[in-house]
Amino acid sequence: MKLDEKLTQIGLKMKNLVVVDLSFPEMKFPAFKSAYEQRYVHLLHRKTSAVKIAGGIASQGKIVLVFGVDNGEVNLSDSTLNVKVVKRDKSAHWDNLERDLKEFGASVLLIPSED
Repeated sequence: MKLDEKLTQIGLKMKNLVVVDLSFPEMKFPAFKSAYEQRYVHLLHRKTSAVKIAGGIASQGKIVLVFGVDNGEVNLSDSTLNVKVVKRDKSAHWDNLERDLKEFGASVLLIPSED
């Protein structure tokens, strides 16, 4: 299952989920954007800006998923913000994605290497 499809399904249940997409040149989540345009931000590889924006959105009670950070690391001023960074891993499973998104605080979410 592709991440775009999975997030679109999860977005039905999690009304406070926002996706910040740093992919270049094209957006990675067309289905999510189509379904939830107000909850999707495409920043074209602007990691520093994306982290600040994600922190600001998370401070408003949202869960923010950041996609496109190469090493899976972000520096947040507050570790209690619900900012999740996606990192690909061969041993990851889709089963845990929704549960991991709901966990409180900043974290790295592992997803399967291949969509």
